[in-house]
Amino acid sequence: MSTMNFTFSFSDGFDNFKNVKAFTLLRDHVLPVLEERRADLESMYSPVMGRPEVDPVLLTAVTILQMMEKRPDRAAVEACCYDVRWRVALGLPADWKPFHPTSLVYFRKRMIEHDSAGLVMDAGLEAMRRDGYFGRTGSIRIDSTHILGAVSKMSRLACVRETFRSALRFLAQFTSSDDWEPWYSIYEERNPDELRGASKEVLKRVMTQAGCDVNEVLNKINHSFKEAAGAEPVALLRRVFNEQYTVSEDGEVVENRATCSGAVKNPNDPEAGWSTKDSIETDGWIGYKLQVCETVPEQICDKGEPTSSVITAVVTQPATTSDHGSLDPVLQTHKENGQGTPEEIYVDAGYVSAGDIKHAEERGYELNGPVAGPPSRNKCFKSDAFQVDIPLRKAVCPAGEISSSCVRIHDHGKIKVVFRFEWPRAVCAACTLKDKCISPSKKIVRRRLEVGENHMYIQQRRKDCATPEYKELMKRRNAVEGTHSELARGYGVRRCRYKGLAKTKFQHLFTGAACNLRRWAARLCWQQRCHA
Repeated sequence: MSTMNFTFSFSDGFDNFKNVKAFTLLRDHVLPVLEERRADLESMYSPVMGRPEVDPVLLTAVTILQMMEKRPDRAAVEACCYDVRWRVALGLPADWKPFHPTSLVYFRKRMIEHDSAGLVMDAGLEAMRRDGYFGRTGSIRIDSTHILGAVSKMSRLACVRETFRSALRFLAQFTSSDDWEPWYSIYEERNPDELRGASKEVLKRVMTQAGCDVNEVLNKINHSFKEAAGAEPVALLRRVFNEQYTVSEDGEVVENRATCSGAVKNPNDPEAGWSTKDSIETDGWIGYKLQVCETVPEQICDKGEPTSSVITAVVTQPATTSDHGSLDPVLQTHKENGQGTPEEIYVDAGYVSAGDIKHAEERGYELNGPVAGPPSRNKCFKSDAFQVDIPLRKAVCPAGEISSSCVRIHDHGKIKVVFRFEWPRAVCAACTLKDKCISPSKKIVRRRLEVGENHMYIQQRRKDCATPEYKELMKRRNAVEGTHSELARGYGVRRCRYKGLAKTKFQHLFTGAACNLRRWAARLCWQQRCHA
């Protein structure tokens, strides 16, 4: 092994010192844990190889550094040869011979096929625990961010044409190109001149014609080339056709007015979906969604103090996945990485519902986060103006009148339970607050109130959110926005390096491990400087 070592001090600059510290932590703490997991890494390889394989532990460490410094494969291999920090961190001997950059490509492919990328996050957290830097925490915060796919946005027509073009190229290789010549010559060019700046009428006509051509080709495949019907390009073409068109009973191809959720937006990455978020442009994004879970420090950091938070879980999801319902998979990953059930979880309103608050209470942790306001009823009193007690089956209106009846309704269509409270007509007709409680358009002068079975949880949370103490408590969630910024600016996590959900998940897991490594180094260097 190499006998080289670092000779660095604070006089060389704190930023440079903490960057070098990340490499020494990888060498002294993370690599030993990866060595213990060598059997898991070697299980990805065949016992009989045609050529000597590259050490999987080395490739894992190189990939961590690659994500930490945002380097492509060729630049990463060059760093192993010429960057003293990389050589010492990886323990490379002086006579080490570099591997080919494509070895990193095949390594990623193996890890993705065996779903082994989570091993890296776990190894980094285990190294922190053994060093005594990080232990089990009682508080975590969770938030999501959008991830832009490695593909461009396409119109519906461009998506159909590109998918059709790719399928025709495959079919031309699979069979004879003469069988597909009538269509191949039309759709060979990606952006024909006649479609640039064309009117809506022309584009609509071309869209309809493309659907007829695709339908004709698919029918020809089903009748004459059944062996190609299950091929990936043909299956993708069939999926795009079904998402964009409908075939009527008389065989006419009609363009759908709108595409369904999760439809293919670019055939070069079919898994990249479209979604929108209030914090970004109104036309949304095409890609994926990333859930980030990190620990919450007991004390707020001073200005200039590096964070002591540790990322304990990253979960990559399709773009259309809602934050509501994402708590369970994030907590499951959090536990798989060696953490127990937290005592407190800080989230935003997208994660919180009455059922979630009740579910958290039953599981023994507190879910802290605001909830959306009640539905608007013009200028009339909303549900929060009523004091509801579901166990006692009664509700008190703003005028102080107690409800006269309560009915439990089981909505089988929406699979939920609703309680309906009603007040006597005579009481409502004589009430001085009638104009603020009952809409003038209603013929029946009687107030009805419908709430969910867990309405009391929501009612209490809305009251809590109005207090200064709860607003101060929720400041512990805000730092997760800085974590998203750190991952996006420092590691390029906002944009996919690869195409496909599995590859994007690989990128995020290694990026989370690299971010923890650099945070660990920054924190230790800051503590050393404070005690120097």
